[in-house]
Formats: sequence, C-alpha cells, structure tokens
Amino acid sequence: MNFSSINKSISIIIFGLLCLVSTQALAEKNCKDDLSCLICPALHDPVQYQTGAMKLMKELIPGKDRWLFRTMVDLSTDFGIPTERHADFARLMQTFKSKGIHVAMAIQPTRGLMHRDKLYDNDKNKFNYKLATAKLKLLANQMRRAGAVVPDVLPLIESPPKEDYFFRRDHHWTPQGAQITAKLVADEIKKQPFYKDLHKTNYKTSPGVFIPKMGTLNEGLQRVCGNNFGMQYVQGYQTIPENNDADALFGDMPEPEIVLVGTSNSAARENESKQFNFDGFLKQYLSADILNYALPGAGAEGSLLEYLLSENYDAKNPPKLIIWELVANYRLGDELTYRQLIPAVKGGCKKPLLSKTTKMSKLIEGQRIELLSNTADNIQQLNTAGNFLDIKFTDKNLKSFYIFTYYDNGARDKVWFRRPLIVTGGQFHLELSRSDEFKDANLLSVFIQPTQAVNAPISMEVSVCH
Repeated sequence: MNFSSINKSISIIIFGLLCLVSTQALAEKNCKDDLSCLICPALHDPVQYQTGAMKLMKELIPGKDRWLFRTMVDLSTDFGIPTERHADFARLMQTFKSKGIHVAMAIQPTRGLMHRDKLYDNDKNKFNYKLATAKLKLLANQMRRAGAVVPDVLPLIESPPKEDYFFRRDHHWTPQGAQITAKLVADEIKKQPFYKDLHKTNYKTSPGVFIPKMGTLNEGLQRVCGNNFGMQYVQGYQTIPENNDADALFGDMPEPEIVLVGTSNSAARENESKQFNFDGFLKQYLSADILNYALPGAGAEGSLLEYLLSENYDAKNPPKLIIWELVANYRLGDELTYRQLIPAVKGGCKKPLLSKTTKMSKLIEGQRIELLSNTADNIQQLNTAGNFLDIKFTDKNLKSFYIFTYYDNGARDKVWFRRPLIVTGGQFHLELSRSDEFKDANLLSVFIQPTQAVNAPISMEVSVCH
C-alpha cells in the first residue's frame, strides 16, 4: 500500500471517529442531565431477564444522577430467616458458642434502603421503604435472639451518609460504604465483654489508588440497550500496621484471633483497584489483626464453609471471633447450609462408626453408585440423632452431585450439593436428616449420583460419624 492510500485510510478513520464523537455529543446534548434518553423500552421486556447474569438484573430502572436500580433485588423487602430455619440458625450459633467462638453479623442493607432518594417519583411506589426497614429490623432481632452480635443499622438507613454507600451502577458497596459499615460493626464488638481479651495491634489507613467501576448494572444496560452511563471513579484506601508497632513490622504477630467471612464486598483482592478495604477498616477500628476468608461468588455461606474445612480452622484451638458479612437479601433458608456447617464447626469426623472407600475409573453424569451399605450380618444401629456423613473425593473438581440416603422404614432423603466453583472441593459433610420421618429409622445405604462427569480415576470415601 502506498503513502497516498495510507493517508486516505487514516483520513477516513479520523472522519469516522469525528462523526461518532459528534453523534454521541449530540445525543448527550439532546438528553436530560440524567441521560435518561439512553434507556430503551427493552429494559421493561421480561424476556431480557430470562437467562445468564441478566436473571439477577430484573428489572433495571434508571435513577437520579445516573443511578441504576434492580427492582427485584435492590427494592426487595423480603428479609428475615424463614420460620422453618429459626431453630437451625440458633443451633448453628450454639455450636459456635460451644467452641468458644463469638459470631458478629455484618448485615449489608440494600441499595434501595441506602439510596431511596435517588429513585424517581414515578418509581417510588415500587419500593415499600417502611416494610423493608421493618423486615431488616426483624432479621437483626432474629439473629440476636439466636446468640449473634448484630449492630443496629437502622440509624444508618434513616440518616444515610452524604457519600455514595454503594456504587451508582454496581451491586458492591464503595470503600466509603465499607468504612462506614466497619465502624458500625467495630463499635458494637467493642461493647462485648470478650473484646478486651483480644490481642491488640494498631493500624492506620491512608488513601490508595482510585477505583474505576463500570458496574454490573451498567453492563446489563449495555447488554439490553447498547448504551451505558460510563465509569465511576472513587477513592480507594489501604490499611497497614502503624510504624511504632514492632511486632507487626518484624513479623512476630500472633495468629489472628478474628476471622472475616463474606462476599465479594469483603474479599481481599490482589488488584488494589478492586479492593474495597473492609477488612482494613475493621483492623483499624478494632485495633486487631484479621484473617480474611471472604470470597467473591461464594454465596451466603461459601466462604465460611471454605474456612471451616481449611487447615486454618482448628476446632480445638478456634478463633475467638468470626465476623460474617451478609447481604440482607440472603435469607439463610436452605436446610443444607446448616447440615454442612454444623459438623464442620464441630471439627468433622473424629472416629467413623462405619466407613467405605469406592474407586472408579470415571463417573458418568446421572450414574447412581452405592457408596456405603449397612446391611446383612454386620448391621449397626446408625440412628440419625447427632450422626453425619463425612464424604471425601480425590478429585476436588467434583462439586455437583446428589446424595441419597435410605432407611429401614422405607424413607429416602435426597440432597443436591452444588458447591460454587471458587469454593474448594474434596471434603463434604452432611448431617443425617432431623425430619420426623427419619427420627427412629436406621440408615441402610448411601448412594451418589453425579450431576457432572468425571473423566479420570476417582476415589470416594464415605463415613458415618457422630
């Protein structure tokens, strides 16, 4: 290609870019200050929210100052532990207490509760603020009655800070929101008698890099309408031990007595531009070191399970405090949550009552395999009270499978494990069902039915433990 052709091509490209810029500028000029003209009618089409990540975007609506909300999640009023799970949550808190572990719940309010002033008048009827506030108060009281330490977030909701608590077009809180919440949680923990016994270390927080955020809601808008509201930039922070703390500087710190579990809001990030510094603010306000086990994409209990099944958790020498960051929308209503967590808190299997190892060259999706049998001449009385299954796989990628347990009264219990990809596999616990139909029944057999294929040799060990 000669220089004349190159120059002509460059001219065409420049002209095209100028036209694009001119078109965008004209669009923004014809828009209102909120750029509401970038919102398309398809946002109100239910079909747009039927698959993939869009399921959690239902239904996107614009707010003032380029805010975006999801009516199903951000404007939800559905908080509180379901009635049928009250006893299970109390049992979980009691199990922690029996190990000398205190649990503080860091409940995160919804974007609607914190930024309802950003809703347009014609959308305010989509959010029942009074009901949402009452339900959030109910959730906090349920957890307190069960034995958890729960700070009061209602004053924060009633008098929101001037800073953005959440990103305007993303479901995460901002570093400012993380800081405000950390102060609230720390103030409540400091009121507890156990706080004075925690090892103290001084920390300081200073400004870090600016955090750019396109936002998950913005991406949803882009997917549906082909437009977005652009990036939001907020100040990030970093927290380090104070220089006068010799122990912290030279690595002679004792093991952290506090463990943080939770969602992507709390997770530590290698990329500083994605770090909200919730753990750092907690360290500063509590003057204590923290082991951060929070994970992105692990749901309500995934990171807690990750910690309890890790080498860092020792049931004989447990942490003094677990801070559990929880989004208010997570209702903790799945029975399987408790049937996994409670045996894990206790420390897993000490001495099996019955155990068997099965080796397979591969696993076929949908194939049903008997892993344990309690029949014939050596039958044992494996009644369900206090008993649980300890399940181990050599292939840690097997995380989706059914477990069937059969009993001598003809009853059958079917449980589906679907562990998030980010949570480690290989080790699973399952309390035998506490339902009345299994109360006086004896366990006869255990089957597995994978809902994913394993195309390599695998060893599966199942034990009944007490």
